[in-house]
Amino acid sequence: MVKLSKYLSIDLESRELLDESNHSRSPLSLAELEIIKLLAQRIGDVVSKEELNEAGWPGRLVAPSSLTQCISTLRRKLESQNDIELKNIPRYGYSLCVIESDELVLPKSVPQSEGGNASPAVNHLSRYWRWLAVVLFFVFLAGLHFSGKLKQTVNYLALLAQPGVASILNAETELAGQKVKLSQLRLEDQPDEHRSASHFIGSWSNTDKVFGNELLTRIFANDNNRYESVALCNQYEGECKDTQPLNLVRDRNTYSPLDLQWLSDTKLRMEQVTYNKILLDKFENPSQGLVEDIYRADVYYYGASKNVVRADVRLSLVYQSPARGTLVMAACITDDLLRHVSMRYQFSGEFKMQQKTVDGQLVKSFLLDTENVSFTSPDAISEESATIYREIRKSVLSNETQILRQIYQDANSGVWMLPLWGDTMVWAHRVEVTL
Repeated sequence: MVKLSKYLSIDLESRELLDESNHSRSPLSLAELEIIKLLAQRIGDVVSKEELNEAGWPGRLVAPSSLTQCISTLRRKLESQNDIELKNIPRYGYSLCVIESDELVLPKSVPQSEGGNASPAVNHLSRYWRWLAVVLFFVFLAGLHFSGKLKQTVNYLALLAQPGVASILNAETELAGQKVKLSQLRLEDQPDEHRSASHFIGSWSNTDKVFGNELLTRIFANDNNRYESVALCNQYEGECKDTQPLNLVRDRNTYSPLDLQWLSDTKLRMEQVTYNKILLDKFENPSQGLVEDIYRADVYYYGASKNVVRADVRLSLVYQSPARGTLVMAACITDDLLRHVSMRYQFSGEFKMQQKTVDGQLVKSFLLDTENVSFTSPDAISEESATIYREIRKSVLSNETQILRQIYQDANSGVWMLPLWGDTMVWAHRVEVTL
């Protein structure tokens, strides 16, 4: 029996969590048992993900999502315990924190008297340092508040806890008789499953009338559990030669065959009008010599009907240092049924950029503390437009922060995961402007 708190224990023999306050028991899997045992041995310490993986699945190589799902299950089994919290330490690991009302659990290095209880002098000293730490913590928070940085700090910590790109799996297939390289992205909070290339492009027809050149077709794809998105460059030779890459989104729960010839004709008609433009002087008083990266793309959502929704997207970044700067994203949404602007969505703010290599691909994450958000609701809306309306509305109401990821960049284009239909893959045309 391993004691966690006043009422909660781990019953090692029956492999259960025992709550003595109501005599309830929660069964544990083998992995959950070993992980909570390790965390209990090091209460208050941060235990790395590598150590937890080795404890839960010794000698086995498992996906990052296995640990995430195991921790999530443990949290549900601990949620009735007000004095225990399983904390996530972003980018490192987890910590089991226990708050006891009657006495302070001392680290093993603190001398203890016979019978395992700390001496009164040690207890008194511990309480003193505990209260001093609390006072200093609130002084620190007050300083952040009055300096105006408290909200910014909280938002930044929340962004750090967002899931990153867990894997980029590459596969080769054919489309209209030409070679295709498909890179499938998976985030840390998405299921550890690999879908075939035909899952994303197998329902397309009349591909030979749209595609047909000797250059490689390059595709980035993602299934975010609600929507499947594909970003496609039809002419790829070390960099994207396609002046208008194809970006498609569909509801993953609706089987929607797509006639590429019909879509091509529809795109041509809808793109006669450009509704969206970010002015180069959007940023006030830029310092001389700054460089602005401007990305433009059209993203199309299609379903079972003959109505498509177009998001005319602009993204503008100004770097003020190698890892910091200012960002604006704007999208104007139309559909072929109503044929006018139904929604306008824009947000901007300062970003901090982090980068890492995932499966040989450089991934940049832009952690954005949004300062200005505008969303113009539609006067009329079609069933298809309602899908993106709900996504944007939810984002406007709940998010003071955003995370945008760049998966690929060359001189004339870039591939992004943008907050449209969830995390949507977008291959955008790129222009660099010196201010």
